[in-house]
Amino acid sequence: MSSICGLLWRDGRPVEAAQIGRMIESLAHWGPDATGAWCDGRVGFGHLALWSTPEARLERNPWRLDRASVVLTADARIDNRDDLMRDLGLGNPGGEVITDAELIVHAYLKWETGCAERLLGDFAFALWDARVRRLFCARDPMGMRPFFYFLDDRRFLFGSQVRAIFTDPEVPQDLNPLNLAMGLAGLQTFDDQTAFQAVRSLEPATALCLDERGFRSWKYWRLELTREIRFARDDDYVDAFEEILQRAVDARLRTGGRVGFMLSGGLDASTSLALALRGGRAPLEHCSAFSWALREDDDWWVPDERPFIEAFLRENPIDHHYVISDPARVFDVPDEVRRHGNGPEWRIDYCQMVPTLAEARRRGVRVILNGTGGDETASYAAYDHVLACLLRGDWPALRAEMTARAETSGRSPGRALAGLIRPLLQPKRWRTPFNFQWTCRRLCERVADLSERGIPLPQQLADSIGLVDHVRNVVRPRLPGAWRAPLRADQIYILTQTHVISDQVNAWNYAASYGIEFRSPFLDRRVVEYAIAVPPRQHSYANCRRRLLRRLALRRLPAKISQRLDKSVTLPDLARGLAENEAALRERMARWRTAASIRRFVDLDRLESNLQRVVKAAKERSPEWTPGLPLCRGILLAIYLEDAEGRSFGFLPGR
Repeated sequence: MSSICGLLWRDGRPVEAAQIGRMIESLAHWGPDATGAWCDGRVGFGHLALWSTPEARLERNPWRLDRASVVLTADARIDNRDDLMRDLGLGNPGGEVITDAELIVHAYLKWETGCAERLLGDFAFALWDARVRRLFCARDPMGMRPFFYFLDDRRFLFGSQVRAIFTDPEVPQDLNPLNLAMGLAGLQTFDDQTAFQAVRSLEPATALCLDERGFRSWKYWRLELTREIRFARDDDYVDAFEEILQRAVDARLRTGGRVGFMLSGGLDASTSLALALRGGRAPLEHCSAFSWALREDDDWWVPDERPFIEAFLRENPIDHHYVISDPARVFDVPDEVRRHGNGPEWRIDYCQMVPTLAEARRRGVRVILNGTGGDETASYAAYDHVLACLLRGDWPALRAEMTARAETSGRSPGRALAGLIRPLLQPKRWRTPFNFQWTCRRLCERVADLSERGIPLPQQLADSIGLVDHVRNVVRPRLPGAWRAPLRADQIYILTQTHVISDQVNAWNYAASYGIEFRSPFLDRRVVEYAIAVPPRQHSYANCRRRLLRRLALRRLPAKISQRLDKSVTLPDLARGLAENEAALRERMARWRTAASIRRFVDLDRLESNLQRVVKAAKERSPEWTPGLPLCRGILLAIYLEDAEGRSFGFLPGR
């Protein structure tokens, strides 16, 4: 995962090499292998390389094609290389390697600004076409590679991190209250908002142009609500899914070094690793796996994933390492992570992720595959399955649901039917799918009563920024006819409108600080498109959830994993860490009460109340974790604001 930056002076002044040099220097932690710079007239590009594919070692970015007067700086891994080379007529009879940057440039020369939709993989790039004086930029469909920018009448600056943009002292650095409030409420969305009012994020599946006609941006790819794949046999869906997911895994094994894998006892990461090892695609001697776990002598009441992980390892003797985290250090974010962020860090798994990355680096790992996106692509989890069956008139599915629930619960078919019908008598249950999306209504409820949800956001701030109206009018997806296919509409919403995916950019961000790139097979565009288009009963049918992935897992995983219905979680262990460090946290909160900037964004009374509830639940070994997530988000935001006031970042307000 490389890093890019650049500058275009819209008023025609020339770019100074020193300007690009400062941008590159600000990203020096993210690109340990090589740096490159290019300036010509009013345009300049920078690049910092993290070599994670064999071709990347031969690539010199920014990449120039002089005969076409085109220059590119790219953070990209292109997965459909063979198809592109065939379509572009790029055979290599001399045996010369064609790099990903070269493929992007030639795709642009053939399809111009329509080239992004032809690219498969993870990418963010900027291209300057001197022939028509056009700057063209694009980001991959799932937003796996970051791209931030600032635009005014005089300049356009971009970078993989906002710190590159802030090397220009004239760029305003005021914080964005709406973005911070959304993050604190757990409602980050896939829009162009960032933690700073002046800086924008190029949205996933979006391209932009800046030329003589001005600035314009557009979505080049969307998931289709009405598209549906139909096969003759039920098993055909699993066969096709396995083939597509296998191709996604194979594409992400393309690396010049050791490959790492995140391994849990669940279906997602385990299936991904099993497919990677299938047929020797990833030789065991070149692979390492990492799992989060408790100490073996730990008597904490919530078990970890060890029994399921060990079941996998018995059949796949891969080099494996348990990472024992210290939940008490959840807020001790390393300096290299804090200083290199793009705003508040909302993730709460640093105590697990940071030691994992450190261990992977010691093992010489450059690429780590994980199961991120499995919940969102390979299963429906959020919407009411029974109501969805009624809306689409799927009576066989309802009959199967009733029969299966009767068998598993030991009830009579009549009582099982009553259990299905009783919730549907509530008027609220019927209103939600007709409001475009049930998720929109749930989000509105969350921000309409902050105190009930335990969200430590001051009500006065929520009212002043119009948080409820923003959620209702802006966050709501425009999906006409969504009520006819509520399961598919909900899945599209989660994948394209929320930070379920883009939240991973933060993890990508600090992984790059360790010289490591994360890759997610389940977020391959081909996998996403297929999972959306299959009939709903392929995901949920006869009281069997995650049905498509589970049937694939039955082929490739031990029965102990493929047939499990529960899932271990680490949140209760985190609650223990919070309880053990209650005194230190309260000391911090007392200090924060003297900081006006923190009191503006964080309701400290509610934060302390949440801490009290979490500590009480931890001491009683209760599964109550409702206030835990807003508690952690509030603490992380306060730490961020405290750092900003203390000027430890160097480019934030208060410098």
